[in-house]
Amino acid sequence: MTRIAVFDDCHESLIDALRPLGDICRIASRDHLHPTLHDVLIVDWRRKDLASATASMPFTRNVPVMLIVNPQQSVPEELTSKHVTDLITPDEIGTTALSWRLAQTIKRFQSPLSINTPNSPEIQLLHQVVDLLNDWVVIKDREHRYLEVSESFAQTVGMSKDKIIGKNDLEVGIDREVVMGNPRTGWSGTWYQDDHAVRTGESTTNEELDWRAFAVNRRYKRIARRPLRNAQGNIYALLIVTTDITDRVLAERNLQARNLMLRQVTQEKLNADKHRQVAEQAIRAKNKFLVSASHDLRQPLHALGLFLAVLEGRLTDSDNRDVLQKIRHSSESLNALFNSLLDISRLDAGVVEVSLKSFSIRNLLISIHDEFAQMGKSKSIPVSVELTDSIIHTDPVLFARILRNLLQNAINHTSSGSVIVRSQEIGDKLQIDVIDTGSGIPEQHHEEIFSEYFQLENDQKKTSRGLGLGLAIVRKMAQLLQIEISLQSVPNEGSTFTLTVPRGNADNLDSSTTSSRFFKLAGMKILFIDDEPDIREGQQMILEAFECQTLAAESASQALSLLQQKGMRPDILVVDYQLKNELTGTAAINAVRTHFQRMIPAIIVTGDTSKKRLREAQQSGCRLLHKPVDAKDLVKTIASVLEQDLEGS
Repeated sequence: MTRIAVFDDCHESLIDALRPLGDICRIASRDHLHPTLHDVLIVDWRRKDLASATASMPFTRNVPVMLIVNPQQSVPEELTSKHVTDLITPDEIGTTALSWRLAQTIKRFQSPLSINTPNSPEIQLLHQVVDLLNDWVVIKDREHRYLEVSESFAQTVGMSKDKIIGKNDLEVGIDREVVMGNPRTGWSGTWYQDDHAVRTGESTTNEELDWRAFAVNRRYKRIARRPLRNAQGNIYALLIVTTDITDRVLAERNLQARNLMLRQVTQEKLNADKHRQVAEQAIRAKNKFLVSASHDLRQPLHALGLFLAVLEGRLTDSDNRDVLQKIRHSSESLNALFNSLLDISRLDAGVVEVSLKSFSIRNLLISIHDEFAQMGKSKSIPVSVELTDSIIHTDPVLFARILRNLLQNAINHTSSGSVIVRSQEIGDKLQIDVIDTGSGIPEQHHEEIFSEYFQLENDQKKTSRGLGLGLAIVRKMAQLLQIEISLQSVPNEGSTFTLTVPRGNADNLDSSTTSSRFFKLAGMKILFIDDEPDIREGQQMILEAFECQTLAAESASQALSLLQQKGMRPDILVVDYQLKNELTGTAAINAVRTHFQRMIPAIIVTGDTSKKRLREAQQSGCRLLHKPVDAKDLVKTIASVLEQDLEGS
């Protein structure tokens, strides 16, 4: 029965008219109105000023309010906006229509949304908003019946919205275990969670990481539940929003996996950096040792070469000359090893100067053949060099060194068969192949053989082995000259190293020629400054054989003193770079030049291969020779410098 509240001042005739609508309860004021005791408040307002209603009306938000008014009374708009639910005229009292309106008013107030809610504009707006969402949005009543669903949920279920409204989860096809739960798996069920939210009146949000309702594969869902309350504060429905978070969860897991991998990679990089630092430290220590050992060993080797040259000029009997020749071969082998180290140091230091020229390769190929044919003959290996008049554009000295290293490498690794050098013009390039029938190189080592100090294991049996620097020098020089180098090789069949060199222009051929005459050294005054007595003595003996006047000293101060004693003005200075007491050859040269007030031509001889020393010596403007220096090279260089000085004066 409907519980109708009226104020005490309500006329008895009105109360009698309202009795057919429900139980009448008199109250003194709005303070006595309570939603648990009353369903609606009806107020007689026929003889009151409706304009003052906003100030005097005992409005309430707990129950709907219906006003009885005369038909001729004007109703202000603000009055109906203050929770006045409906207006009644006196002639409506006692009619069936009013009874139906009263029941609908109370029902909508207590349950704003229900299965039988009419399609009001507000409800239509709710439908449109819900349908725009991609998430599953549903509203259920307290009996788990659907009051509203989003279009995305209806499409997933496979039913129209009209057929879903009024049904519960089981009736639309959701698995019973999902709805009711399973004690064996610990799953409580969606209805239990719905009832818990309604019972406690608290909004909840939880994530289901094994959601299988309407899903073939496992999905991840975030489910938010919010109890809906009417104007009386009572929960009449439950709003449920289900969001698919599968992509987010998988992305987070992938991110976690990547972060874990990143941490592992970072740790491995730190470990690698530590190992690299240790390796770099070892390399620096090795290089420091090499520089020091190279300098210390070059000194006696340099002196040995000088004395061998002197001895060669003095020995006449063939037996002793044969022994001397064997000693010289050993000395030359040591020289080759040191020169390889020196070349690598110079290339790494960036002090190798490049002088590009256009020149015919023919003379170089003839020289290569003459030089290596004898070497091949000693191993019964014919060396064939196909001649060509092709013109190339590169540095002739460095390119010749590249070819010589490749020929040396080919002969060293060939025990039978032959070594061939052939050329072919391809467009604006000249392709030069160095072909051998040697042991070949496995494919996995094609890159490693160009590394410093690398040697193939199958060469371990060789009685005489180098340092593994020949091909490293080839690559560094090729890179410096921008020459392409490639390798084709088959184990036990041989190797082909191919150089691709830019062709030159015949109109730009280098016209300079080397002086055919040999500068006469007789009578030239030569000053040697070296802190090694053996080297000073050897140099003097070599040059005195050419009837030169020589003077040797261990320092610049001693040299100046001896020069003053003998009244000698030197024509050329040959100075060791690294002298005692941390003095340098450049400083000694400057001291002598300053004393005589003349730019005396000078040659610096050094066994120091460090980058800093190489640059410093080259920047001095003097000719540079590296120990050990062959006696013939020393004489030729002295003659060349004196001749150049004479031409420039």
